[in-house]
Amino acid sequence: MMDKPLLSICIPTYNRVKYLEKSIESVICQNEFKTKQVEIVICDNASTDNTEEIVGKYADKYDNFFYYRNKKNIHGDNFLLVLSKGNGTLRRLCNDTLCFEAGSLKYMCDIVKKYIKTKPFICWLGAKGKPSIEKFNFRDSVKEASYWITSIACFSIWDYECAGIEKDTYGTELGLWQVRKMLELASGKNGMVLVNKTLTSVQTVYKKDISYGLYHVFYENYFMLLNPYFENGELTEADRDFLEKDLLLGFFPYWCANWKLRNTALQYSKTEDLCASVYQQFHAKPYWKKYERKFHRICLKLRVKGVAEKLLGKICGICVKKNVMTTVIL
Repeated sequence: MMDKPLLSICIPTYNRVKYLEKSIESVICQNEFKTKQVEIVICDNASTDNTEEIVGKYADKYDNFFYYRNKKNIHGDNFLLVLSKGNGTLRRLCNDTLCFEAGSLKYMCDIVKKYIKTKPFICWLGAKGKPSIEKFNFRDSVKEASYWITSIACFSIWDYECAGIEKDTYGTELGLWQVRKMLELASGKNGMVLVNKTLTSVQTVYKKDISYGLYHVFYENYFMLLNPYFENGELTEADRDFLEKDLLLGFFPYWCANWKLRNTALQYSKTEDLCASVYQQFHAKPYWKKYERKFHRICLKLRVKGVAEKLLGKICGICVKKNVMTTVIL
């Protein structure tokens, strides 16, 4: 048992209790939570579902589980609030859809112990076929992590850096507070430690709300936050080209394909024409054809998947009807 946890799992949430509960269960079953090396901190952004009822039971049961409910929805400021409520030496910001793999808490605690004296910025990435842990200077780390830094699950912060953090709001209005803060901290330390290991899986959210505009947030706002580092020379124009290319080829094909096919499981922006915005920005680039090939491959896969799911649904429907008829006859 420990007086101060090594790690805080900090989860901002809003109206996703069925996903959140699975996330919680994936943590509390692991030894590092049971021995209080890890705590869970949840800030509920005034959910209108039964989050309070369900999550409150965990808070009543475990003294290293903390649940806070906001009186009103404070939107992106909830990220800052949940980090400020943590008690851990390192505090990791996590989506309410993450499920933690077996052994993941031990691995994260070992990382905290390894770097507890030097306290570098730690960026949590998935397995990329690279060494599990890599350390780079600021410029190289930004290029290596690339657009993945837009994910809140990549972000972590040391306890001493959380003093007054709830007032450090710049970037919340852009939907990318974690990017602004990550760049600030990594620049000050001239680097990041990148953890290239799959420690979590993500639950698929039905009717996921991306109505904020994918191009607006993940291109315009992302590069707005990078611009100061291009201007001061920490990043170069060649780095800008690299990051733009990586974003176009790695991020946009999937989302543009879903937008083109009007995926009803997603809530897109009603005002942003995603494909047109991407075309306008990138079509003159020498790698545009490569993007188009990838985009069309994904569209084909999604169409085939859609047809297969409809066919399977019909087959299952026929089987159910046959079973019902057989039962009636018997």
